[in-house]
Amino acid sequence: MINSKTKYEATIEEIRQLFASHKVGNVVSVAKLGDGEFNAAYKVTLDDGKNYVLKIAPPNGATVLSYEKNMMESEVFWYKMMHENTDIICPEVYVSDFSGSIIKSNCFIMQMMEGKPLWEVNFSDQEYENVQKQKIEMLTKIHRIKNDKFGYRQNGLYDTWYEALKSMAGNLVSDCKALGYETLDGERFISYIDKHAEVLKNVPCRMVNFDLWDSNVLYKDGKICWIDPERGFWGDPVADFITLGVGQKAPLSAKQKEIDVYNETAEEKIILSKETEIRYAMAVCYLALIEEVEKYVRYEPDEPNYIRNTVDAREMYDMAFGIL
Repeated sequence: MINSKTKYEATIEEIRQLFASHKVGNVVSVAKLGDGEFNAAYKVTLDDGKNYVLKIAPPNGATVLSYEKNMMESEVFWYKMMHENTDIICPEVYVSDFSGSIIKSNCFIMQMMEGKPLWEVNFSDQEYENVQKQKIEMLTKIHRIKNDKFGYRQNGLYDTWYEALKSMAGNLVSDCKALGYETLDGERFISYIDKHAEVLKNVPCRMVNFDLWDSNVLYKDGKICWIDPERGFWGDPVADFITLGVGQKAPLSAKQKEIDVYNETAEEKIILSKETEIRYAMAVCYLALIEEVEKYVRYEPDEPNYIRNTVDAREMYDMAFGIL
């Protein structure tokens, strides 16, 4: 279990009351779940033997970043989008409770999905290849979901990706300053957003997950299930390539194989060009800025995850700045 300053610690009594008040059933046992570093998640077993997942947002008063405020409502929304517009396997949300009356934070009860996170499964090379292909096909499905405004639902939407990304980056720089730190890399990133404004103004507006790591995909019997879409936004579909192939520290040009797989089923093809390289480098910078700033909120300086975030952010900035 990962240590994090933002996780809500629910009591068994609170959980029992929540399930009873929403007439879900009688709770007999509760166990902590998952490796997430932000929300708390519990496996809840009822007296009829059924299992559910209870997910709880950070407690009121917890220090969170601007884009993380009311993020749980967005997570419920993105699950709804996937269920209504795609055939992607993902949990059904049964109850959302944003009243704070029993559990003193936003929470929801959802279907418990079977399977293990991809990183836990001992795949053969061919099996892993097939699973990654399924992941990429899931992205093509959400990228068919369109909107006419960009950004995070919880922070206000904008007419162009340029305006949205500048606001998203600006909020993180402001968060950093409010925490007592400067981010010269963040300021530099914002200058590049302005430099490439024309490229960013021409980006299509699509559902973007931005968090499709192997820890957020469950595997069972050859099929995969998508969990934890809370970091989604309306934006540039190219941003979703960060989690594919060789990962977030390599340029888009290192992911030609993944682009080819994507283009097999995508309605709108991704063509490798100077423009798409710039768009992708912007997404890498944004992730680097998130990792840089969130470490101040989540961890102590001597913790491994603080050091991991510092190193990751530096390597991502260096790669992306080289393109921008």
